[in-house]
Amino acid sequence: MDWLNATPAVLASLAVLFLPGFAVTAALRLRAFDAVALAPLVSASLISVGAVIASLTGLPWTPVVPVVGALLAAAAAFAVRQVLDRRWPSAARLPRASTPSQELAFFAGTAIAAVILVWQVTRVLGNPDSFSQSFDNIFHLNAVHYILETGDASSLSVAGMTAGDGPVPFYPAGWHGFASLVAQVSGAELTVAVNAANIAVAAALWPFSVMFAVRQLARLASAAVIAGGVLIASFPAFPILLLDFGVLYPNFFSLAMVPAGLALAAIVLQQAPNTRISVPAAVFIALLAYPGIALAHPNGMLTLLLLAVPLVIGAYALYVHAARNAGKEPLRSVGLPSLALLIVLGAFAAVWNFVRPPEEAAFWGPVETSAQAFGEALFNAPFGRPVAFLASVLAIVGVAAAIRLPRLRWLPASYLIATALFVIASGFERSTLRSFITGVYYNDPNRLAAILPLLAAPLSILGLSTVFMWLGSRAASAPGGRVLDSLTPRGRAVSAGAAGLAGVLVLLPLTQGRNMDDAIWRAAQMYILSADSALVSSDELELMDRIDEIVPEDATIAVNPYTGGALAFAFSDRDTTHRHTLDTVTEDTITIETDLRDADLIPEVCVAARNENLQYVLDFGEREVHGGDHRYPGIENLDTDPDFELVDQVGEAKLYKFNGCQE
Repeated sequence: MDWLNATPAVLASLAVLFLPGFAVTAALRLRAFDAVALAPLVSASLISVGAVIASLTGLPWTPVVPVVGALLAAAAAFAVRQVLDRRWPSAARLPRASTPSQELAFFAGTAIAAVILVWQVTRVLGNPDSFSQSFDNIFHLNAVHYILETGDASSLSVAGMTAGDGPVPFYPAGWHGFASLVAQVSGAELTVAVNAANIAVAAALWPFSVMFAVRQLARLASAAVIAGGVLIASFPAFPILLLDFGVLYPNFFSLAMVPAGLALAAIVLQQAPNTRISVPAAVFIALLAYPGIALAHPNGMLTLLLLAVPLVIGAYALYVHAARNAGKEPLRSVGLPSLALLIVLGAFAAVWNFVRPPEEAAFWGPVETSAQAFGEALFNAPFGRPVAFLASVLAIVGVAAAIRLPRLRWLPASYLIATALFVIASGFERSTLRSFITGVYYNDPNRLAAILPLLAAPLSILGLSTVFMWLGSRAASAPGGRVLDSLTPRGRAVSAGAAGLAGVLVLLPLTQGRNMDDAIWRAAQMYILSADSALVSSDELELMDRIDEIVPEDATIAVNPYTGGALAFAFSDRDTTHRHTLDTVTEDTITIETDLRDADLIPEVCVAARNENLQYVLDFGEREVHGGDHRYPGIENLDTDPDFELVDQVGEAKLYKFNGCQE
């Protein structure tokens, strides 16, 4: 399959991600760019919350659910807008944030980022139907198939796929619900739908999120906005890293929304100097958007809350300063705001301590010295990767520019927090303090490396704008500089566009070199299908493609999940004894895996086989995805056992029919 044939799936993913939310943001009558940029955040909530509601009410999971949710939310948004127009006209009619040409510059910069990111991600994937040969992808692919099979995408239900006879735990299924909708809308096969969904997140959601954030924070040179699209695609740690390591698709989806979500918080707390979205409108959008970030993955919401701590403290400090200057009594100017600040910070600390994985899952230790980690964070080159020099220098310039503006000083502080998290996870020895600070992220440096670009990207665009404005002031003061002042608005727009395109031509070779090539090459290795692929080999995949022609629909196949056999659930559409390596299985399954070869000697085995309708065994040998050694003696070494008939084989991959326990 080629990428041209996959285009309908990519277009479907964009429609699923943008259209439901855009119906809401358009009803709120936001400006064009803001409405489009915030649409995916609202769509994420309509998908993830809609899935929970549909499950609880017994409705099947189809595109109808988020469409109905969008219509209801759009009606609410229209009502909110009417209230704003009538009750707070000054809030509803803020001055224009930009001229039409400046608005166009934001779309142009985002489009440039999108083109580069599509090029990067398709190089990582290789083919539209490729899949990550990684441990976590067993769960992700099977979960999307489980949703399509059961018609239930609720975060309260999806983990039932791996719960066995036990209770079903919460699992954030926003990304899986999104990918399943792409499969339904496009009709594409599972892996194509997954890749299309990830392209939409990386090449559309992420650049819109960054551009929306930086647009609210400062007045930018239009040329810098256009050229800034290159910078969004210049950080190896996001989005490429999370398409490589793990794979962490839910984190990838959630973190892509954090810049825009953080900007919404800045608007609500009146710490976004250039916004033209009113506080009531921002509160309404945040209430719609934040559930989607949380249900994509709680790490995304916790990251947003942590990075918002300097924002909250900055808003408190500026309010107290203004209140005291206005002569308000101490209780109102200091006492009550201080109490509110303590309550907010205390609540955040409680959530931070509570919402975290079990300690045994947060097993990651340090990988380098703290000094090395700091240098890597400063130059956006995690784990010894090539330095993203220009983007990092511009981010530092952006830090300097933000420090000069009282209502933007929280932004460098948030960047410092992100840097500290990475340094602590990467370079500090295991300790109780380290676990408290980074245990939320499994103490995993990879997850924390991906957070750095969430702030570095908007800061680099702010830095680039500072450079363009400095160059513009120099040009204006030079001989003949008054010519610029005499230009018409159209002439200024053309001049800014030309300067922006020139910036693109300069930035492309300086940012898309070795650092990005290295990240793309590393990630691409995880998507190569070969005779010795880590998770599923070419022979094993070919065999799984034929299973649905051999195995009855109601039959269960016994598998060793660590060898990739569990993916027969997603790839062959047949039930398997395991759907992930870290699942809980029934007692009958344990009996089968331990003693199936001895069914003629142990009567309980036949009872278990009948209960599970176990009819086949898939043997992918002993090579495991992480090089481990997990033994399932009941379904191994079957060649000479008369109860097992070899019915198909590709290379060393074998499918056996179990003929024992005949009545």
